[in-house]
Amino acid sequence: MSLEGEILIVTGPPGAGMSTMARALVEEFALAVLLQGDWYFDRVVRGWIEPWKPLSHHQNAVVTRAMAASAREYALGGYAVVLEGIIGPWFLDTFVPVAGEVPVHYVVIRPSADTAMARAVAREAPALVDPEPIEKMYREFARLGAHEHHVVDTSGHSVEETVAEVLARLDAQSLRL
Repeated sequence: MSLEGEILIVTGPPGAGMSTMARALVEEFALAVLLQGDWYFDRVVRGWIEPWKPLSHHQNAVVTRAMAASAREYALGGYAVVLEGIIGPWFLDTFVPVAGEVPVHYVVIRPSADTAMARAVAREAPALVDPEPIEKMYREFARLGAHEHHVVDTSGHSVEETVAEVLARLDAQSLRL
């Protein structure tokens, strides 16, 4: 599978292993860029609202468009773009139009709730380690409806096994939006 000129969003709840997966996936392509969604949120210096709070919708939409614009430019430059971050399907209608003609693939890394929680709370600050928003976001990623077929259950799978599954699904075009 060649992802050059295309975007792969690697998302899921906190503690799912998105960063690990994205770093492993980007190594599979000759020309590749890894964009980390947290970096874009960290650029909001004044007026920051925690992204899981109801009043954060406008901020989150602006940040999502900024991620999409960056990803689009790299893809138009011929790079495979792997974007990791919490981009739920509720923001795909914000992301995809900004990506324009660039193909977008979407994979949700989702281990069991217990696995995600254990990983998330074991991280060090400034990572989110508060169980309440972690649990809330896990619930959001557990109700994907029409996007459920984008899920890769990583419970009990190695990084290599998960990478192989994602690459196979990219080849089959089953992750394309």
